[in-house]
Amino acid sequence: MRNVNLQVLDENRVRGDERQELDALLAMARAARTAGANDVEHMDGAAAAFNYIRVADLVSSYRHSVKTNQPVLDWGCGYGQVSWLLKRRGVNVQSCDAEKRAAIDAIPQLAAIPVSYMTDPVRLPYQSESFSAVLSVGVLEHVPDLKGSLKEVHRVLQPEGKFFLFMFPNRFSWAEWIATKRGISAHPDKFSLRQTESLLQKHGFRVEKKWRRNLLPKNLTGFSPAFKSLYGTYYRQIDALDRALCSIPPASWFSGVLELIAKRD
Repeated sequence: MRNVNLQVLDENRVRGDERQELDALLAMARAARTAGANDVEHMDGAAAAFNYIRVADLVSSYRHSVKTNQPVLDWGCGYGQVSWLLKRRGVNVQSCDAEKRAAIDAIPQLAAIPVSYMTDPVRLPYQSESFSAVLSVGVLEHVPDLKGSLKEVHRVLQPEGKFFLFMFPNRFSWAEWIATKRGISAHPDKFSLRQTESLLQKHGFRVEKKWRRNLLPKNLTGFSPAFKSLYGTYYRQIDALDRALCSIPPASWFSGVLELIAKRD
């Protein structure tokens, strides 16, 4: 009985940390909006913000499982929310982006994170083989030179280093189809799973794991704050149902995003 109670206490502690982080992310988004930002829809609802906690938990779990604290690159870090979450988990993370976000100074926790800003749209400001892992959290689909950027990711990764590709837009996503019809899609380029695997393989990566997520939409672009708040009340139930649905074809084929872990050959 004692072991069961300790397990319950530990689970409650983790859930408490999760809720604390989620509230912090939502507060960060509100601060950025108050400062005039219009680029935080990925973080201004609980269902959307929880995506970043999910990513940080997965990367942190992997890092601790292989018992390494070699540097990880948060490529295209944006406001730095994933870097912040990873640092809280003890991950040695470096942050990089193309430009400084205008509203970043309104978020002290994120403004304090050192960020390397790129002087070239493709070339990363690091020496070859600098990182044991590189993260792309909704980044690769937005770069001006996709092939050139994959070459750069390969260059800065150490041999057998990991490339974590998160939130890569699915060509067959029902939500993306509707967003495109409404003229509010942020992804002019979308990809099939087969196309994504082929792209990675052609640039020197071997895909180790792949899955689909966000059959149930998370960002809710274009929806009212009131609806996002109501939807976000059930963020854990939504995430659990989404995970289940995304494992069942053919429903999974229409998920919002593709996610993969690949190793540098």
